[in-house]
Amino acid sequence: MSKLNGVMLFCYHLLFLPAWVHAFSSRPETMADHLRIKIANSIAKEERRAKERQAPTREICSGCNRPPVLCLCEALPKTKLKPATTILILQHPNEHRKKTFSTVPLLSLVLDNVYVKVGYRFDLASLPLLKEFVDSPEGLPLLLFPSDRAITLEDFSADFVADGGDSGMLPSEIDSGKGNLLILLDGTWAEAKRMALQSPELVKVCQHVTFTSDKPCLYDAVRKEPESHCYSTLEACARALEILEEDGNAQSGCLEKVLKYMVRTKLDMEASRYDDPRQKGRKRDRRMRHRMRIEQALFEKPEPRVIDEFGFILRPLTVEDAPVVNSNWYHRSAKSLSTIESRLAKGVACFGIECDGKLIAHILRCEDGCL
Repeated sequence: MSKLNGVMLFCYHLLFLPAWVHAFSSRPETMADHLRIKIANSIAKEERRAKERQAPTREICSGCNRPPVLCLCEALPKTKLKPATTILILQHPNEHRKKTFSTVPLLSLVLDNVYVKVGYRFDLASLPLLKEFVDSPEGLPLLLFPSDRAITLEDFSADFVADGGDSGMLPSEIDSGKGNLLILLDGTWAEAKRMALQSPELVKVCQHVTFTSDKPCLYDAVRKEPESHCYSTLEACARALEILEEDGNAQSGCLEKVLKYMVRTKLDMEASRYDDPRQKGRKRDRRMRHRMRIEQALFEKPEPRVIDEFGFILRPLTVEDAPVVNSNWYHRSAKSLSTIESRLAKGVACFGIECDGKLIAHILRCEDGCL
């Protein structure tokens, strides 16, 4: 029973490792180089994440939730600022994983009414805060996004009357203290555009806004922006608050102070870590060598291997295994044996698990790629 449990557990893990399945189901000599590199990188990345999960949790500052070497408590205000504008951050999952590089956590440390929602697509059902503002006659949802129907905040005063667009809701004024809802998309430019395309209801009910600014991007020193006019999410929020809030300059200055402090601490940490310029590329080189070892083991020497302490052997299936596979196949028929032999001869089959010289488990791959 313990052996059977071991086989079932191993098969379960293999089903969630498509790189390994693909490696055993394709002939190494016919696989493109970029696919080999992609598979090896995927396996190496999974190994790194497994090590990170097993590593002890590092010390975190209770005030700013960051490592002590990157602590920001010295630059934070004693009490959080409370702007009249409510801020809703719609964050892409990829950006949510970059906790030490993302500027969104800094917004929550400085401002009181900041809400973060992580996802790929959004609608009114998933955003009750937005629905509340849409249903309220006094609320005004603003989406900071440079679309064709976006208005520039600097060009309008309190008596601005929207000309309609196609949102269906006409804001009668853009005024400080009216309890506006400012929505920002947090991600790369490609991710933000994709989020907007996949959230048509969000795009429809919001008034799109933009701003102009000649200030340099502060975060560019840590994370390179694609263009000179691009800003981090925190800086974009600060620029918008300068216009929407009566005390916008003070709020923007406080946000920029924290961002400058974070940039300085990260640069100082990098400088102390890499006193020798040659050390900066060594981590990258180690990862590349590890990936090359995985690629070599997968594709240059596809030999059977022992997979656990019970002696189970994982090996590619051969044509000689066709009768055994056919006898256990649920879709067995008069023509199934020839079909299986043809797949094995073409290298379409995946792998088998052998114990005590007998094939006890196998997975076939159809020509369309399904298992």
